[in-house]
Amino acid sequence: MGAEDETHRLRAGSFGTVAEEYGRLRPAPCDEAVEWLVPKDRRTVLDLAAGAGTLTALLAERVPEVVAVEPDDRMRAVLAARRPDVRALRGTAESIPLTDGRVDAVVVSSAWHWFDAPRAVTEIARVLRPGGTLGVVWNGMDSSVPWVAEWQAGMRSGRPGNSGNSDARPQEQGRRFVARGERLREDIASGGPLFGEVEQATFSCVRSATPADVAALLGTYSRVILLPEEERRQLIAQAEELLRERLPEGEETLRVPFRSLCWRVTRL
Repeated sequence: MGAEDETHRLRAGSFGTVAEEYGRLRPAPCDEAVEWLVPKDRRTVLDLAAGAGTLTALLAERVPEVVAVEPDDRMRAVLAARRPDVRALRGTAESIPLTDGRVDAVVVSSAWHWFDAPRAVTEIARVLRPGGTLGVVWNGMDSSVPWVAEWQAGMRSGRPGNSGNSDARPQEQGRRFVARGERLREDIASGGPLFGEVEQATFSCVRSATPADVAALLGTYSRVILLPEEERRQLIAQAEELLRERLPEGEETLRVPFRSLCWRVTRL
């Protein structure tokens, strides 16, 4: 195994070490994004790489049956505690423990980049009924909003109040959307003529959160999880300090903008 593969493996397996925080802090995709990803007539939906069940909970409110598949036992335990009504199975995108044509839709939230895409595409197609849909979403803070871009730039520069190149993050977010869409289309095509054309859409929403929780959210991302403990602690403390400066007078929470980048494709 090369160094790059080993880093990928370590990052992919790091989330279970913060499973409780992940379940508490990670925001679900915007409601409109979930509606777009899962058409109304879907009855059985697979939440693939479901993590701690953040998206699972929303799906369970919308469709009669949700099955969650998650490889990490610690994450799956948090999911099961949050949604005991949902069937939670151990499995991966490359080996889904369901029979052929079992589900009407598969949804993947912020996890596609961890998959072995050619194998995952074939396996997802196997468990989807003809006419079923695969939806992929990445959800994150919206850096096209000026204060978010300024906060992120301040984090990079280490100087409170110094916005640096505040245009860099919105442009980067747009490039990332295009790059992920192109990569996803290539991945879908790698499985052969199994799916139709890939559609895409973006949705925005606002959620209220304390500066402490927004800062702690950083600690649920693999690059931060794997930092040395003191460096991770300092990063989160700096993030919280910068966010507290942006609190409206007399308020304890921030209105945090999020953006859901979505793709959807139909099983032929």
